[in-house]
Amino acid sequence: MSEIKRLREENRHLHRLLNIMQHKAADNEQLLQALFNAQLRILSCTSLAKLVEYLTSEFRDQFQLCAVNLILLDPEEMAQECLDSCPNYQATRALQLLKQPLWLPRLFPNQALFCGEPDGYFSQFCFPNQTDIASCALLPLMREECLIGCLALGSREPERYTQVLRYDYISHLAAVVSLALEQCISREILHKHSNTDALTRVLNRRAFNTQLIREIKRCQRTDENLICVLVDIDHFKQVNDQHGHLTGDKILRAVARLLQDSLRSTDTLARFGGEEFAILLPGCGFEEALRVVEGLRQRIESEPFHTHQNHPLRITASFGFTLCEARRVDEFELSELIETLLQNADQALYVSKHQGRNQTHFQALPPRLQVIG
Repeated sequence: MSEIKRLREENRHLHRLLNIMQHKAADNEQLLQALFNAQLRILSCTSLAKLVEYLTSEFRDQFQLCAVNLILLDPEEMAQECLDSCPNYQATRALQLLKQPLWLPRLFPNQALFCGEPDGYFSQFCFPNQTDIASCALLPLMREECLIGCLALGSREPERYTQVLRYDYISHLAAVVSLALEQCISREILHKHSNTDALTRVLNRRAFNTQLIREIKRCQRTDENLICVLVDIDHFKQVNDQHGHLTGDKILRAVARLLQDSLRSTDTLARFGGEEFAILLPGCGFEEALRVVEGLRQRIESEPFHTHQNHPLRITASFGFTLCEARRVDEFELSELIETLLQNADQALYVSKHQGRNQTHFQALPPRLQVIG
């Protein structure tokens, strides 16, 4: 009887162990599925800002972590450029951008994953101002065998990450994050450069045309007016002839910077060609637009410009603008409306140039669509 009792007890114990293992297997299956879905989400991020936001917020909460911090090497400030160009990005302490490797290589002397209790050194750099990290996983982010950063996962549970267990799935996560970072940065930099004038760093003409289409559609959708402005730097050929192209380039950059600093974040500025710039002012009526455009003209007139040799140089500009009223958008085909807006702004600019320069003129849209046939 005692032997039968012992066997029954062992059988119950084995059943308990089997149930535990089955539950753990089910938990692991759920974890792997959640990680697989997270990796798909990571790879689908279309911008660095969205990737950072997902990792440091939604991913952190989904896997019940108390901290997810991202440290990236950014010597050429490409990552910073991507984030700065995203208007909705909110800076977070969970992201560190390093211009120099500094302490980063010391975290991964063998470029290997670390799991366990963070010491003071790890905590200082990976979890600054966070004192509740009981265990952590530090993932080296690698691309082409080069260390580009670290993804630091922190937990309040001491047994969450230990040195005695294998974490192959986390290593795979590191590879996915590294790839996603590279793709996001490369895509954004390429897109920005293809739409940016290399000299002045404002939009180029192709990007302006795309933005003009967006603004016309928004004008139609929101029932708000749109102002189109053309700007031409006066006597720019003389500047180049008398002071050289280095001075000309310096003036173009300075005027672009002055215009950009004077406009709202919702406005559009582009280099339209040569010494000419184009501006879109959404949601503006005639009176407000006149005040804005005249303010820009006066700022250029009063700005102390300098030649390449740092000699003072007086610069003025002529402005022409037109008004696209929301109620009239339906009168035109889109392509004809674009052409008409630019023609009217150009004709207004022509008047400013030929009546003495350093002036602002307005020309309204024609009363009806003109079809040339």
